[in-house]
Amino acid sequence: MSDDIKGGLDETRCPEIIKILSLGKRSGRLFLNNGADTGNIFFREGEVIHAQCGPLQGMKAIHEMAVWTSGEYRFDVDDFPDVVTVDRTVDEILNEAAERIRQMDRVTSLIPSSSAVYELDPEIREKEISLKSIQWKVLAYINGKRSISDIAQKIGLGVSDTMKVFYTLIKTGLLKEADVIEAESPSGMAKLPDTSFMKALTGDLVRAIGPIAPIVIIETADEMGLDLLSDDSNQKAALIESLSSKIPDENMSLQFLDTMTDWINAEAE
Repeated sequence: MSDDIKGGLDETRCPEIIKILSLGKRSGRLFLNNGADTGNIFFREGEVIHAQCGPLQGMKAIHEMAVWTSGEYRFDVDDFPDVVTVDRTVDEILNEAAERIRQMDRVTSLIPSSSAVYELDPEIREKEISLKSIQWKVLAYINGKRSISDIAQKIGLGVSDTMKVFYTLIKTGLLKEADVIEAESPSGMAKLPDTSFMKALTGDLVRAIGPIAPIVIIETADEMGLDLLSDDSNQKAALIESLSSKIPDENMSLQFLDTMTDWINAEAE
C-alpha cells in the first residue's frame, strides 16, 4: 500500500529520504530507480533493516543509491523483507552516505559518467606501481570498448565503487579516455527498443542471467506474440512473468519479478 511519499531524486536524494522516514518512525519499503537501476531500502519503526540494489545488499547497496541524482522514489508501508542486512543506526548510515557523496563529487570531477570508456595509456612512464586485487580485476576488463558500467556489471561491483577504482587508476597514470567511444553493451547483441521500460528490463535480466538477456527477451516476446513497443501494462506484466520463469536461480527469479513489477506499478502512478 502506498503512503503518498514519492517524488524525484533530482529534488530529494536518498539520504534525505532516509532521514525523513526515520524521523517519522515509518515502517515499510522505500523503492528507488535510477534509469535501469533499481533498489529497495526497508524500515522498521524508522530504523533501516535491509537494503538491496541489484546484486548489492546492506550498506553497499545504500552507498550505491546514496549518490543517485536522478530517478524516482516511492514509499510503501507494511512491506517487510525476509532478511536483515543492516545493523547500523540511522546517524551512522547518514554519516557514511555523506562521506560517499563527498568521495563521488571528487570522482565525477575527473570522470564524466559511468558510460565513459577508458583504455590503457601507452605512454605509461616507467615507475613502480602497487595495485590492489580489485584494481587488477578491473584492469583485466578494460579494452577501450567497455564502459565503466559494463565493467561494474561484469565484476559484480557497484557502479560508484567501480568509478572510484577507475579514478585511482587514472590518477596513477595507467588509463586514458579511449579514442573511440564505443561501449561494449550487452544490448548490442540484439536490437531492442530504446524505451525506459526495455532498459530497466534488460538491465535487471542481465544481472540475473548475463549478457544473453537481450536475446532471451526478443525470443520470449516472439514466442508470446508480444509487441516490445507496446505500452500495455498487461503485456509488460506477462513478459516479465515469463522471463522470470527462465531464470535458473529461484532467489534471482523472485527478485527480478518483484523489481520489475514495482517498476510497472511506479510507471502507472
